[in-house]
Amino acid sequence: MSHSSFLAPLSEELGIIHCHGADAEKFLQGQFSNDLTALPSPGGQWSSYSTAKGRMIANFYILRAADGFWLLLSRDLTDTVAERLRKFRLMAKVDIEDATASHALLGLWGSGAMEILRDLGGADALDAPHAVSVHQEAKMVRLPWPEPSFLILVEADASPLWREQLQARGAELVAGGRWVLDSIRAGIAFINAATTEKVIPQELNLEVLGGISFTKGCYPGQEIVARSHYLGRLKNQCYRLRAHTSLEPGREIFSTAMGEQSIGLVIQAAAAEDGSFEALAVVRAEDAEHSTLGLEPQGQTPLEKLDLPYTLPLQQAAEPR
Repeated sequence: MSHSSFLAPLSEELGIIHCHGADAEKFLQGQFSNDLTALPSPGGQWSSYSTAKGRMIANFYILRAADGFWLLLSRDLTDTVAERLRKFRLMAKVDIEDATASHALLGLWGSGAMEILRDLGGADALDAPHAVSVHQEAKMVRLPWPEPSFLILVEADASPLWREQLQARGAELVAGGRWVLDSIRAGIAFINAATTEKVIPQELNLEVLGGISFTKGCYPGQEIVARSHYLGRLKNQCYRLRAHTSLEPGREIFSTAMGEQSIGLVIQAAAAEDGSFEALAVVRAEDAEHSTLGLEPQGQTPLEKLDLPYTLPLQQAAEPR
């Protein structure tokens, strides 16, 4: 049987933070790069959390529903982000909980994914990217991938039943690494413990992905982010690369033009079907566009540049308006 949709449990890849309370929106609005006041309920958006110097502690997908805000981020940064938010909460009436144990995330994607959700009765209002549907206490959001792709947030106890129902309707169960690979192909990477506080939001293409607001109020790192945007000082951006050897987050990238000086950093990587590895990496644009990239200064392990399904930030800025 050939499958047109895939299902992956994401408990090892993504963690879950639940923020709720009377002051939740106001507090989080002052912490994150995107505009929460413009986010409908239910709805979803990309966002990030940075230091005062503009370096991303983490980036994440935010779901807004009647019961508050749900942050979906790299599993190994869940504790770090939750504790930092609590530290700056002060007197704000907001509860910040690590919900990774009490809830589960499922990835469902592929050409047949929407049909499966329709069969379950949960595809209403999911025609557009970032749309959220709440069905049988599950929150489903459509990701902005080239093909129909969804994250499904459910209580941990309900996860086995959801997996059974989705598989019964034709979804092929695969490992979370397959979801990471297709996320990379969609141009979406998550900062993790190896890359935290290494890059600014625009360098991960978050501006193109709609994860930054330039009209909202202050938040940590806003001055650096705004300067890169308005003064045209962005020098690095995120590229999709392939290597015929293992790649992992945090590995440095070199170019033939710069010798021993590192010009990039792998943010996320996954094994591909043919045994190669694909990655999203923040790389100095001048080298990525005009030089040969490799994993060593001498270029023994070359890196191949692959297409992304959207226009890169510097290319977008150069296009006539």
